[in-house]
Amino acid sequence: MGFRSLKRILLGLFLALVLLGHGFGSEDGYDPWEVPPGQPTQMWSQVDYDPKKLWDTWFDSDAWGYPYDRQAAASGKTSEGEDPSLLGDTAMCFSTGWGVKHVVDFCEARLVDVNTIDLFIHNDGPGFLDRLRIQVKSGMFSCQYWTFYKLPGGKADLTWTTKRQELTLDNKVHRKGDVIKGRIDFECVEQATNPEYVAKWPTRHPLTIKVWGVFKTVVE
Repeated sequence: MGFRSLKRILLGLFLALVLLGHGFGSEDGYDPWEVPPGQPTQMWSQVDYDPKKLWDTWFDSDAWGYPYDRQAAASGKTSEGEDPSLLGDTAMCFSTGWGVKHVVDFCEARLVDVNTIDLFIHNDGPGFLDRLRIQVKSGMFSCQYWTFYKLPGGKADLTWTTKRQELTLDNKVHRKGDVIKGRIDFECVEQATNPEYVAKWPTRHPLTIKVWGVFKTVVE
């Protein structure tokens, strides 16, 4: 077994322990869109609608579909009526969360009202749990990043504060069933607020996290 394979297995086991430690799971009524409590009020910026910034070969690929549970799709146990062959990625983004550059390959979009859409960029793989929720309202947008982990030394009580954000979308108006395409370039600072944790791990925080890339999904 190669070093990379062993590393992925160990990372997957670590993540499983993290999730069990936090009690996350469908049986607990966990909502993946729900932002952790105690987050700061984030900045609002203007959405860019420049089509030149949306050029990317990924948009022309067939590797996109609806977000799904990877294990269920691999085993064929998808929801009734779904075709596993149509399931794929809805984003080609990258993140530096957890201190390692990695792919974030899903985006969901929900129509809140006639002027508001929520975007949810995330990954469902065994190694990372990035969450970036973007609210687009009347040509303006605001981002909130978060993730889940429990490191040695106790709970960190983390906050994430947006420092820079750019969002480009294909159209100003989207309705349910429309395909929405966009590009995100985002940066925030992760900070532990638990004094005991900070004292034990003084060099771990603050941590700068970046998320960037493109997405294409269907508005629900």
